[in-house]
Amino acid sequence: MERIFAGEVYEALLQPNEVIFSYCKEVSDDKVLVAYKMYSLDTKTITDVAKNVYLLSKFGVNYRVALEHCDNYVTASSIVFSSGSVFVCNTDGSAFLIDADGQCIWTGELKYKGVAPSDIAVSNNTVWASYAKAGILMRYNSSTLREELRIGGQNSPFDKPNNIFVDNNIAVVSCSDSNKLVRVDLDNYTVEDYKEFTETVYSYLKNKDTEFVLMESGLYVL
Repeated sequence: MERIFAGEVYEALLQPNEVIFSYCKEVSDDKVLVAYKMYSLDTKTITDVAKNVYLLSKFGVNYRVALEHCDNYVTASSIVFSSGSVFVCNTDGSAFLIDADGQCIWTGELKYKGVAPSDIAVSNNTVWASYAKAGILMRYNSSTLREELRIGGQNSPFDKPNNIFVDNNIAVVSCSDSNKLVRVDLDNYTVEDYKEFTETVYSYLKNKDTEFVLMESGLYVL
């Protein structure tokens, strides 16, 4: 495991050959200056990028419309669908869907027992949400955004599931209280521990054979 960036990273976003992330550059008079960088998988180097590069990666081509509905664009969770539409959930659970033409076609809430999800992801045209406080994963119909399936709860295998990443119908859940990555096969819903760390793990990304984890001490390549 190699640390590629030390510091307070807020979010890491996966692109075909890069990882783009937001981080705390400076704190002054209770104000936080957020900046953005890109890690290239080809050159293994980190460079500064502009805010709009980060926004394009997070919200797609209609990021300006998404910003109008976001309480905080850094802390909001998003899914950019292959159609070009984007689904966004704010930290208070309010959510909205913007179509490929830049029209907001749905607004509502995505909550479990009154609490917003800690993260969202997409698999086979269904929306998955992780709920850190409840220790569950929830599957929603992507058309109606109604609950379809719940994993976890009492005796949950997820100890504060902070982040969910889906690749080839395998979900990797970052459990920040147990410092573990937990794998879930979304075809048969079997659950197994994948990796364990000595510090808090916040999120996980995978690009082909390259895996990344965001932990308390920075961003790492596994």
